[in-house]
Amino acid sequence: MAPRKTIRINFVAISPQLKNLVSELPDHAQFIKKHGSLLNLVTTGFKEDMMRVLFQFFDPKHHCFTFPYYQLVPTLEEFSRLLGIPILDQIPFSGLEKVPKSEEVAAALHMTKSDIEANWVTRSGVKGLLAKFLTNKAREFLKVMNVRAFKDILALLIYGLVFFPNPDQFIDMNAIKIFLTHNPVPTLLGDILHSLHILKNEQNLKWPQRIMSLSHPDICWCPQFKENVTIIDRCGEFPNVPLLGIRGGITYNPALALRQFGCARRDGPHEMIIEGIMFDYDNDSQGLRQRFVRAWGMVKRGTLGQKNSIPMEPYLRWVRARARELVMPYLAIGPQIVEPEAEGGAPQIIPYPDMPTNVEELKRSWIQLREERDTFETQFVAEKKKVLELTSQLNEERRLNAYLRPKRSRPWET
Repeated sequence: MAPRKTIRINFVAISPQLKNLVSELPDHAQFIKKHGSLLNLVTTGFKEDMMRVLFQFFDPKHHCFTFPYYQLVPTLEEFSRLLGIPILDQIPFSGLEKVPKSEEVAAALHMTKSDIEANWVTRSGVKGLLAKFLTNKAREFLKVMNVRAFKDILALLIYGLVFFPNPDQFIDMNAIKIFLTHNPVPTLLGDILHSLHILKNEQNLKWPQRIMSLSHPDICWCPQFKENVTIIDRCGEFPNVPLLGIRGGITYNPALALRQFGCARRDGPHEMIIEGIMFDYDNDSQGLRQRFVRAWGMVKRGTLGQKNSIPMEPYLRWVRARARELVMPYLAIGPQIVEPEAEGGAPQIIPYPDMPTNVEELKRSWIQLREERDTFETQFVAEKKKVLELTSQLNEERRLNAYLRPKRSRPWET
């Protein structure tokens, strides 16, 4: 099967001015305590060509990354941990909020109301502040040793230039609103997934061979999460989690991310649980934006049980079937096997996924499965005994009723 076309990915470069400003920060620890690990987004580089290849595997139906043998799902909990920013128990940004007053923005940035009002700029009909103005104000505060003000302005610059960037070094009102909520994680994940969903196609990228050759044993699953992890698994009327970005909304499916938290699936999830919804704010005839907002008022959290990151074959078959349906963007790497023939169709040739080789992990999984088997056997024996007791009781009651039931009198007897 020929590979499908690849999609165009453009990254916004981190400005040298922002990098210089971060280098002038005197106290990183206090910044991290209030704003999380935002500084890493500016100081830590990443391989753009590798990221471009990774994004080719985005699955527009399931809103995750689907590979030949496994799936990866960007989750709220992982984003929260990586950024060091908690997911607050409140409705996240929706774009429907009132525009904050100049005095609110000024108070958050330790400026005067006149400072803000004199520097509002409108670009493409959107109000905001220029990065140059904010950078100059940050340095003024640093000169007088107002480090707190410097840190808060720096955080807003990262929100507006890295999280939710605009052309021409412009911090728009959306970025300011999200900064004021201190709850950027749901919006950031929603914006990334929505942006990937609407990307266009092109050809000829590098780095595909390494990713195409990976199988599930090559991935270090759930290294940072402990037992009994609690995750947001659905909101309101939706069977999954609705997210609102800057330009539109999209759902994501925690049911597909269980393995990333150390709880491998036994089979594929039901289609109802992973229903995919995506819409643009400019084309929302079904009122999904308001429904997404209401859903975040009814967040449902679930606690995952004992870890077991080795999936069962029914789930692996489900993933491979989805990968064939999606069509991989690059040719397969590695030895081939023949998938069992589906009813009414031809057998499928797929690359062979190596079995896990981590002996300790296999031992843990084997012990867990044995314990589950013993538990189910014990429950079965107990239930079978209960059924036999109830059946015996029912038969005894029937015999008693038959004995006590009065005989029907004969018509000719008086």
